[in-house]
Amino acid sequence: MSVTAHTGVSAKSALAIAGARLFLKPVIHLYPVRSWSFAPLALVEGIANLIGWMPGDVEVERIELAGVPVERLVPTGGDVRADAAICYYHGGAFLTGGPATHRRVAAALARALGVTVFNVDYRQLPDVGVGTSVDDGYRVYRAVADSGRYGQVAVGGDSAGGYISAKVVELAWLDAAAAPAAYFGFSPLLAPTVEDGDPRYEIDDAYISVGKLRGLREFFDRGPDELRGSDDATEIDPAAFPPAIVVACTEEMLRVDAERLHARLDEAGKPCDLHLFDGGVHAFPVLAGATAESGKAVQLTVAYLAAAFDAAMSRRAA
Repeated sequence: MSVTAHTGVSAKSALAIAGARLFLKPVIHLYPVRSWSFAPLALVEGIANLIGWMPGDVEVERIELAGVPVERLVPTGGDVRADAAICYYHGGAFLTGGPATHRRVAAALARALGVTVFNVDYRQLPDVGVGTSVDDGYRVYRAVADSGRYGQVAVGGDSAGGYISAKVVELAWLDAAAAPAAYFGFSPLLAPTVEDGDPRYEIDDAYISVGKLRGLREFFDRGPDELRGSDDATEIDPAAFPPAIVVACTEEMLRVDAERLHARLDEAGKPCDLHLFDGGVHAFPVLAGATAESGKAVQLTVAYLAAAFDAAMSRRAA
């Protein structure tokens, strides 16, 4: 059972935790979960695009794959693995964020692994339901995996993106399509339905709320595409999963989701590494080096994916 506890909280991480509790948590607590309240959240991606941060050593190009807009990130320096790629799915509770808000972590993965990263701009609430978000993500994966250009394609993401990438794993398995080389989840939201007595209620998260997730759940079935397979991604048949690495922090509610997935895969004898960091904030790896913990989480993921890519290449050669 591969579970690694990372102890200690850096000064920058402590500041992030305090800031989240002081500012984000009250705003999220007061923010209404209504269709009309979703529209302002879409501005987050627009603001990130206006700020316009771009990595100096990674080329970023806006393209479409299977009708879905994506950012393609290709490292410009060092060795580049032409045979491997990553489909990255951003977080944001299925209603906010996009490639620009998550460009830093996507660029960090592209740079460190020397691979092309497809940062997927899937459709979100309130325009569509989660089934459509998943379908967009799956169509991009199939376009990349079936292109013949990449021998190994890993899938992963943070929070809601961790759910979409897990569903991509399941749908590829259900369709007998090419399986991803690896799965990675940063604080993945894997169980979108909240029941009475849910253990996530017992965790005093720095800013996200189980109650808000429960209220948001009623909007998930908006269509037009129905959600195929398991509603709860921790219930996906373990046979569907490639090698997996999951990262979370000890004091976030979605630690429960990460632990459930790890336990299920471990029980089935499927390789899955779980890394739990002291304290921290939800989806902290997307900070990609802004804190010591986020830098370490990305490094661990890079090492895991590199090994998975090499193993997949060896199997193909054999």
